[in-house]
Amino acid sequence: MRCQVDGNFRLDLDAVFHHMESAQTLSIFFPLLRRALVIDMRHGPQEGPLVRVMPMARSAADRLRSLKRLRPHMPRATEIVAIPWAGYVGNVISSGVWERLTKRLAAEGDEKTVAAANTALEELMRIERHELALLIKGEQYETMWARKK
Repeated sequence: MRCQVDGNFRLDLDAVFHHMESAQTLSIFFPLLRRALVIDMRHGPQEGPLVRVMPMARSAADRLRSLKRLRPHMPRATEIVAIPWAGYVGNVISSGVWERLTKRLAAEGDEKTVAAANTALEELMRIERHELALLIKGEQYETMWARKK
């Protein structure tokens, strides 16, 4: 079992790679950003695989319902693999997860699908930079312990 470590964050990369290669629907969610990278590998004559950044869902059932609304021409997805990613967005790349994902997207879709994935990754990185800036400035965040004066 290979584990990626980012601070105190541990993840079984072998399991993640397995799901990347086999699951039809995936959600890599970033709790600190309150966003998820949603991937639906299913495709048909009218549409290819879907890759999109979305707000985090409350449950797997909610995410499956949102996929049905987004893709009414596709049959209802019956399961989704949810992968929590508590580390930095850049670690998706350094861990090898991004390379595996884009290889599968290229095999299942086309250049537009891979381009959509890269656009989604850039969006997640932009959101992360914004959240870090808010943290540094002290906006939208409060300290748990104040220094005694």
